[in-house]
Amino acid sequence: MQRLSIIVTILTLLLSIEVCAQRYNDFAGIPFGASRETVIEEVMKLGYEPYGQRGEGERVVIPVFMFGELPVQVDFIFNKNDKFYSFEIRTGRVERARLSKSFEAVDYMSEQFTLKYGKASGAPAISETSNLRENVLNIYQQWYAVKVLNVCTALVQKGGRYFAVGSVTHRTLATEKSAKGGKSKDKAASSRPVF
Repeated sequence: MQRLSIIVTILTLLLSIEVCAQRYNDFAGIPFGASRETVIEEVMKLGYEPYGQRGEGERVVIPVFMFGELPVQVDFIFNKNDKFYSFEIRTGRVERARLSKSFEAVDYMSEQFTLKYGKASGAPAISETSNLRENVLNIYQQWYAVKVLNVCTALVQKGGRYFAVGSVTHRTLATEKSAKGGKSKDKAASSRPVF
């Protein structure tokens, strides 16, 4: 009897770990590892018309996506095997006089990422008084709790304008070797929205 209860406890623990891991591995119900066709189908089911649908290696882009209260652009990025492995969320660009709006946006993104990925690794690394570098991600916050993902929010300064970026990359899929026999076909993704 005791052996049975140990087995049931272990199985329950494994199931809860699997459910928790699945919570992190998608964007709006579109799972990492999905094929380009699956991503396009799921984006269309969400009511959006994606750009960049045709070319291999191209990003699939939703030009205007409502990320809670924040209108953003979402870029779905694919690896060598044409599998979805990363997404970036970007706000519109603002001039220096409205830099505070970019900080409000990156703070809001960070709050949303915290709801999904858990507590950030530390306090924000930059502020409005920071010296932002041109054409690079100026990291605002990072999340290390999900071992298989690289998760961060950042600000970018480009051409005297500023915008907020949220980025999530699946490490294993990012470094996946190219399939020798061509593209692989994935199962259909879940249609339940997460963000």
